[in-house]
Parts: sequence; structure tokens; C-alpha cells
Amino acid sequence: MRDRAIALYGRFRAGERERLEAAIGRLGGAVARDLTRRSDILVVGALATALIDSGALADRIHAARERGVPVRGERTFAAALAGEEQPKPASVPLATALGGTALTPDDAEVLAAFDLILLDGDLVRFGDAPTLRTAADLMAHGRTLGEAVRILARARDLAPVGRYRIVLTPAGDAALKWADGVTTLEGQGQLAFDEAHATVDDLFEAAAVAEAEGDLEAAAHLYDLCARADRRDAIAPYNHGNIRLAQGAFDQARLAYQRALARDPKLLEARYNLAQALDAEGRADAASDELVRVLDADPRYSDAVFNLAQLRMKAGALADAAALYRRYLTLDPPEDWARTARRAILYCSGVA
Repeated sequence: MRDRAIALYGRFRAGERERLEAAIGRLGGAVARDLTRRSDILVVGALATALIDSGALADRIHAARERGVPVRGERTFAAALAGEEQPKPASVPLATALGGTALTPDDAEVLAAFDLILLDGDLVRFGDAPTLRTAADLMAHGRTLGEAVRILARARDLAPVGRYRIVLTPAGDAALKWADGVTTLEGQGQLAFDEAHATVDDLFEAAAVAEAEGDLEAAAHLYDLCARADRRDAIAPYNHGNIRLAQGAFDQARLAYQRALARDPKLLEARYNLAQALDAEGRADAASDELVRVLDADPRYSDAVFNLAQLRMKAGALADAAALYRRYLTLDPPEDWARTARRAILYCSGVA
């Protein structure tokens, strides 16, 4: 855990985020509220189900997968951190377990993020197949994936020991069907979001949902509240800056990124985006300085190399720009961006 960066994403059980933060800190690790370029593990909170149907959680899982960052559920991660015995290894192909259902591998990743199944590459446990079939059945009867996860988690945590099947009543309520009848599925109801009495987790979750649903003003407002409520957190002002940057409010974006960097100078995404805001404000020299700082910290940050090359070319420093474009090509960029870089090199060479 030493020198590893852990992203604790979404809502955790009461007191669990704080307990995990303390444990990670004692072991020499670092914690952020969301996935960043530095993250080594993405941990999804057990109560983060509101992020499922908006697509916010799927986006984070996809980004983690693209970066080779493992995703863990709150319970699995906490158990591993405490040195508890690990579950039996997965041995059943996921494709086999999904056979006959409408679920996708992406759906299975979401279920695994809430510790409802164990997903190890393309394998699951034998006992995970019934959970997958139940989730598929709930969704076939009109429930969303998020609702299915909540029902499955409540049954796992609250149902009495025994053989039962999760069903929906004619009224649409989740229930347990036993051999000798049907019982209710006990659980705590959800309360409407109340900003005045919200915790930081409430605010961040509501902001993420609003952002995923396209309500950017509401999301920006909530991220700002979150940043004010937790003055150690750099992710909320960073996300606030991203929204303002997308909206073209470059001065507000700049201030938000500077706020994030004051809390975490190593958050390279914030410094990179600060450079974009500065450039949009017409402050190309300041933008270049920020990109140089990014590359001092991470020489392989390819987007920063490309943007610095662009700024150098606009400033007339064509030899420097060409050198940066060549450096960019060594970082295995996407082919369309590589073509742009090669054309820019020809331009710089021809003019120079």
C-alpha cells in the first residue's frame, strides 16, 4: 500500500470512508475522492448505487479498465486491507454465467463493484451465476440496473439465512419467495436529497448524478458546496473547474483549478486543465508554464506534450514545437492525432 494512490469513489457506509482513509494513510498510501491519473486502485462505495443508472459509475469503471486500474468493492477492499481471508477463486467463464440472460459484461462489472459477485478477469464463481440470473430477471421486469443492485444488496445484507428467490410482487415491490410462502424484503427506504442537511458524500453523489444527466449548473453548484464542506478535497473543485471549462467560463474554471491545486499540487489533471483555461483567456505564456510543470512531473503525459507543442508553434518557436511533436510521436498516440503531429512537423520544418 505504500506510495499507492487509492480512489474512494461514491458513497460509503457510515464511517467507512474515514476508517479506510486512516488505514491507507498509516500504510503510507494516498487517498482521493475520484479516479485520477495517479490512481492505483478504484474502490467503489457500498452505497454508491445512485451513480449506476446515470452512467457515472460505468464511466469510472471503463476509465479504470482502460488504464489497467483494478476496481474493488468497498467490502472486498476493506477485507484485503485488514488481511482477512480472501474468497474462493473464480473458475467459471463469465460468458457461461451470462448465458441465457440479457446482461452484458459491463453489467457484471457493476455487480462486482458492489461485491455481489466476484469478477476475476473473465471468470466468476459458481455461486455467482444465480445472482446474475436474478439481476437479469429483475431488469426483465422493468427494474433498472441500479434498482437491481439495491435489491440484491438488501437481500444479501438483511434476508434471513435459508433458500429463497427474489421476486417482484404484483405491486412491483421486491420480496423473498420461500418454499412455504412470500415474505417482505426488509430494508431502509431512501430519503429525498436535502441539500441543507446533506453530508459531503451526499453532495458529491448528487453532483455526479446531475453532471451525468446533463444538469451542469446544478452539478457545478453541488461540487462547489462539496469543496466548501471538505477543504482538504481537491477533486470537487477540479470537477467544478471541468464544468466551467466546458461551459466556456474560463475565469471561473481557472479559479477552480487553482483551488484544487492549492489542496493537491500533484493533481496533474487539474494543472493540465488549468493550462487550457489560461490559454482560452489569452494567457499563452502562463499556460505554457503550467504544461512544463505537468511534464516535469510526468514526462509521458502525451496530451500535455501535444498542447505545449501547439502553444510553442503559435508563439513562433517552431524548432521547439517540432521537437515536442516528435516527442509526442514516441508516446504511441492515437493515429488521427499522430497524423496531425506529423503534418505539424512538416509545417514547422518548412517554415523554419
